[in-house]
Amino acid sequence: MLYKFSIAGISFEIASIALLLHGGVGLAVISGYLALHVVSSALFALAIALVVPERYRHPRVWLLAYLFFFNFFIPVAGLLCAVVALAVGVLWPKDEAEDHFDTTESPEFVTVRRREGSGFSGNRVRAQLGNLATPVDKRLNALVAIQSTPTHASGESLRNLLADPADDVRLLAYGILDGKEKKITQRIVELRSRLETTAESETRAIMHQQVAELYQELIYQNLVQGDLLNYSCAQMREHAKAALAINEEQPGLWFMLVRLELMTGDAGGAAQALQSAYEHGFSRTRLLPYLAELSYLERDYEQVRKLFIEMAYNPSVSSNPQLHRFWRHGRRTIANRPDANRGPA
Repeated sequence: MLYKFSIAGISFEIASIALLLHGGVGLAVISGYLALHVVSSALFALAIALVVPERYRHPRVWLLAYLFFFNFFIPVAGLLCAVVALAVGVLWPKDEAEDHFDTTESPEFVTVRRREGSGFSGNRVRAQLGNLATPVDKRLNALVAIQSTPTHASGESLRNLLADPADDVRLLAYGILDGKEKKITQRIVELRSRLETTAESETRAIMHQQVAELYQELIYQNLVQGDLLNYSCAQMREHAKAALAINEEQPGLWFMLVRLELMTGDAGGAAQALQSAYEHGFSRTRLLPYLAELSYLERDYEQVRKLFIEMAYNPSVSSNPQLHRFWRHGRRTIANRPDANRGPA
């Protein structure tokens, strides 16, 4: 069709020009020229529309109208300009913003456990803080060095200093712990007050998740103890389940419940959370240590050994290679002990 339209258009255009040049002067000549030129313009418009890039073809009526009038009002030169413009559009297309991006699959949610004390030179700082013979200024410098370290790693050292004989050390340690706890609890209070005035379900799910994560911070950074720890666990469980009741497709929240239930020793709740986390896309490889801990809570020691055999030792997952060697290669039978309900890690 392209060749047919092009050859026919050229023929009509040559005929119109020949009539105009050799037909003399008069209304009949002008009318004949215009009639032939209209036909050639329409044929050229149809021919060019066939090779126009896909993104320029719509709306088709306006494209044909534009090409027709362009060829009609600029005889010969209009056709040349249209061909040049078409070549430019094909060889140097317009740079679209979406051309710079591509789609990819969402990354798999994983957790990586950092080794304790990785945020500071652990043993040296602990030695300085625990040695009362160390000058107070050096101990204060050590405290300042660990104030930005996650309390999960430094909490024990900070709490030991609450009974330190040096007032400056004791007050600074208390200030660090109290400041971190107040920062999180203030955020919890703000979110819970907003929850009372929010009706949209998706927003409430997000806010319940955020509150649960903040309680998780209080727990796993060792910022709460005793009754406050029990209260924080209950609140974390309540808000996590409230978020999951709205949208259960959240493997990260299920995993939070896994850790919570194992920490509190609830084997049934941990088993349910583990199953739900796996069903909603959480990596089984990352769940293996927690499956092993659940089996230990249930005193299924043979299953613990099988899981450790399946679990390749990875320093990012466990910092205790002796534990892996014991369960993977040990042949001793573990007797029932009063502390058998404690986890392996």
